[in-house]
Amino acid sequence: MSPKPLSGEAFRDASQTGPRATYQIPNGGTFSVYASCNIAAPPQAVYDALLDVNKWPQWNTFVPKVDITGHPHPHGQNLKMMEGTNMTFHVQMTPAEKTTSKEACTHVEPLKLRTKHGSMARGKLAHQDSSTSREVLGKTPVTRIRWNLHNASIMAPGFLIKAERVNEIEEAEDGTTLYRTWQTFGGMAAKGVKKKYEQALKDRFQDWCRDLKRHVESKQAAGAGSNGEGGRQKSERVDSGGNVQQ
Repeated sequence: MSPKPLSGEAFRDASQTGPRATYQIPNGGTFSVYASCNIAAPPQAVYDALLDVNKWPQWNTFVPKVDITGHPHPHGQNLKMMEGTNMTFHVQMTPAEKTTSKEACTHVEPLKLRTKHGSMARGKLAHQDSSTSREVLGKTPVTRIRWNLHNASIMAPGFLIKAERVNEIEEAEDGTTLYRTWQTFGGMAAKGVKKKYEQALKDRFQDWCRDLKRHVESKQAAGAGSNGEGGRQKSERVDSGGNVQQ
């Protein structure tokens, strides 16, 4: 009998590699890796950094290069990750081992923010004048971005190996960001992946959070120093065509 997916405090314990449920792997698969961090910057800055895969080389030591191999708007400029984007991740799994992974972005939610006055009143969604953000009333706002191992590209069926990566961006009460991420592995080959890479993946997920935090906070500090707006930073947004808007 398969173990139940982790929940509660166990789910948020980065030392635990038991099953964690995802949208595509609701039973939690064979194993998972988790990391989280608090980022002293607005959610928009974190959201932008994750979607702007062409700038990952500036900060991401785990996946220092991404090739976009397919995109819903292939002729656009400064393409960002969006639903339907196919990518090749160039992965630095260990200091001595590099590999690649074919990934497909399956879900990018509009950025969800708290109300301007911090109210958490029960009610309906209140849409802002933005294609990428909206205010959320009635519950803690969590934005999710997901990508999956692109089985068709590697010609491996899901029963053999499958993996889904989840990123959660939550706006804290003070306007900073709570970031959580995990990846769940399933299929017949997942046990072999766990045996070979479990500790490396745990280490690299911590590196990912450290790198993202350092990158976003440094940009936030630089923006605060240049615009004199008390830390408010002009963020890039992504339009429906996957292009950058200032």
